[in-house]
Amino acid sequence: MKHAWQRLDAFVPTRRAAILLFVLATAGFWFESLGWPLAKGRDTWDYLAYYLQLFDSEPPLESLQVFRTPITPLVLGVPLDLGGAVLLEVVLGILYAISIVAWSVTALTFGRLPALLTAVLLLVYPAYATLYHQASSDAIFATGLALWALGLARALRGPSGWWFGALGAGIAVLVLIRPANQVLLPLALAPLLVPVAWRRRLMWSGACVAAAVGVLGVWTVHNAARYDETSVARGGRAWVPFLRVFLADGTISPENGDASRRLADLIEGEVLAKEPHAALAVPLDAYLRHGSNYETVRLIALSDAVHGKEANYDVLFDSALEAIREHPGTYARGVADAFREFLTQTPLREDVVPREQTAPEAPPPTFEADGVTFPNPQANVLVEAVPYGFVWCASDYIDSCTLEDPSLVWTDEERQQRYLEIVDQVRAWDADLPARSGVDIVTELLNRITPRFPRPPFWLALGLIGLVVRRPREWRTIV
Repeated sequence: MKHAWQRLDAFVPTRRAAILLFVLATAGFWFESLGWPLAKGRDTWDYLAYYLQLFDSEPPLESLQVFRTPITPLVLGVPLDLGGAVLLEVVLGILYAISIVAWSVTALTFGRLPALLTAVLLLVYPAYATLYHQASSDAIFATGLALWALGLARALRGPSGWWFGALGAGIAVLVLIRPANQVLLPLALAPLLVPVAWRRRLMWSGACVAAAVGVLGVWTVHNAARYDETSVARGGRAWVPFLRVFLADGTISPENGDASRRLADLIEGEVLAKEPHAALAVPLDAYLRHGSNYETVRLIALSDAVHGKEANYDVLFDSALEAIREHPGTYARGVADAFREFLTQTPLREDVVPREQTAPEAPPPTFEADGVTFPNPQANVLVEAVPYGFVWCASDYIDSCTLEDPSLVWTDEERQQRYLEIVDQVRAWDADLPARSGVDIVTELLNRITPRFPRPPFWLALGLIGLVVRRPREWRTIV
C-alpha cells in the first residue's frame, strides 16, 4: 500500500497525469450528457441574437449589443453556426475538462494530495457539471475563472510584471464573458499581497490594473464607435439594486423621496395610462407591489426613451436607494435570504426533452393577484423592449416573445427583414436545445447523487481552512 501511494504521489504532478485527468473528465462529461443533454440556459436567446448581429452595421436589437459583452456569444454562437448543437456540446465538454485540469493544477500549489482530492471531487460532483450542460455564460465563466486562478497561483509563486499584466488582461476577459464580473476588478490589486518592497508591489499592481483597463478600454472605444455608448456595457445601474427592491422587497413607493416620485410619474404616464393597463385600471400601489422582470425591462426602456440614455437610469437607481434607506431591514434580510438560498440550492435537472417553440395553447390575457387584475406578460409582447433582446420574455416559448409585424418597432424595411432573419435562426437553434431526450435512468442517477453532496458553504469553509493550514511555505504572499 505504501509503495502504491508513493507511485501515485510521484505521478500526480506529471504531464501524463494532467492528460489522464482530461480524458477522465471528458468521459464523465459524455456520461452525464446521456442524462443531461445540452439544453437552453439562462439568457441563451440573447447571446445567440448578439452573435448574429455582431457584424451588422445597423443591428435591429441595438440595445442588446450594449447590454452584453462579446465572449459568451462568440463561444456559443460559432460552434452552433459551424456544427449545430452537437459541436457546441463538444466544445462545452472540452471546456469542462480544461476547467477540472486547471483547478487540480492550481491545487497542486498546496500539495499533491490537495491536487488529487480536487480532481476526484470535481469528477464525481454532478452539481459542477450541470454548468456545462446548458448553453449559457455559466460554463464559460467557470472555465475562465479556473484558468485565471491557475495564473494567479503561478504569479504568486514567481511574481513578475509580465505575469501580473497577464492576470489583469484575464480579469478583463472575465468581464467580457459577463458584464457583472466587473465586481472582480479589485482583484487587479492582488500584487499588493506579495511581500516585497512596496515599490515593486505598486509597479506590479500598476501592470495588472493597466492591462485590465487597457483591454476594457479597447472594448469601450468599440462601443463608442459603433453604438455611441462610452461604457463596457450598459445597464448596471438599472439592474442593481433596483431589481431586488422592485421584484422581491416591494418597497418602491412615491413617498420614499424625489426619485421615487419621478419614477411614479413615469409609471402613471407611460404605463398605467396606456393599454393594456388602462383598460384594467391597475392602481399605482398594486403595480409597485407586484414587480417582475418583464416590467423592469419596460421601465429600463422607458427611462431611455423619456429621460434619455445620458441619464444612465438615475430614476431607477436612485429610487431603489431611497427604498433601501426607508426599509433597510427588509433589504438586508432579503439579500441574506437570497444569498442563503443560492448557497443551499440543489441543482437538479428533470424532464430534459426537446422543447416546442410555440405554446400549446394561448395563455390567458390577464391574471389576478391580491384582488387586482393585471395584464399577463406571457400573453403580451413588450414592444418597447424588443430592441433590448429577449431578457424581458416571461415565456419559455420563443414564439410568445417575438413580433410577427416588426414595423411596430422599425420603419426601416431592412431592419425589419433582419429582425425576422435573426428570430428565425435563434428559433431554429432553440429547437435543438436539447436535440434529444435524456436517458431516464441516467437522469435519475445524477439527480439522486447530487443532493447527497455537501452544499457550497461546506466547500467554502474547507477551502478557507485549507488556505490557512496548507499554505505552501514557498508562497511569497502575506496571507
